[in-house]
Amino acid sequence: MMTRTHIQTTRNALAPATFLRTLATAVLLSGAIFIIPGGIARGAETTCSAPPPTLSKFKTADSAVAPMTDAFQTAGGAPVTVAELARGKGAVVNFWATWCAPCIKEMPHLDALKTDLARDGIPVIVVSQDRGGLDVVKPFFDKQGYKNLSIHLDPKGTFARANKVRGLPTTILYDAQGREKGRLEGIAEWNAPDVKAFIRACLSASKGG
Repeated sequence: MMTRTHIQTTRNALAPATFLRTLATAVLLSGAIFIIPGGIARGAETTCSAPPPTLSKFKTADSAVAPMTDAFQTAGGAPVTVAELARGKGAVVNFWATWCAPCIKEMPHLDALKTDLARDGIPVIVVSQDRGGLDVVKPFFDKQGYKNLSIHLDPKGTFARANKVRGLPTTILYDAQGREKGRLEGIAEWNAPDVKAFIRACLSASKGG
């Protein structure tokens, strides 16, 4: 257990050497571990504010969650992580599949959302769970005519399992370092004004943190 040692300043301040000896003695006597203030300057991670009614089922993540380092694939098969695509801004990641009717219904909203969030530098990433990979997803994209979304793949479901995704669609907000800020299981109108405002506020709260 760590305790805090409060040093009251006076007009006759201790000389640097005397101050350090006094502080070290106080710490040793208390049995505490001294941590240099610079190492704890950030404090607790901020959490997202209350979501709008349209995102009433949004669940905020534990503030102590570790960055997601597991990778998924680009259309070319190259591994990529959330943090790499977030570029210090955060990211919106949607788990979907071509056989998922609710997923298909919300894809146009995500396609429009990507354009709106691009000005903030926040990528919108859709990660297909189709086992057939690019051979299945590319023809689907071509047929639907999405203008902004790029193809990303997770044919073996490893990225989805690492994120403990329980069903499709699931959309997760990540901060700049790839830590989950929260998620929504199910469909949403992602391009609605109140939803876009919520995403911007949620991710800007931890930008560069």
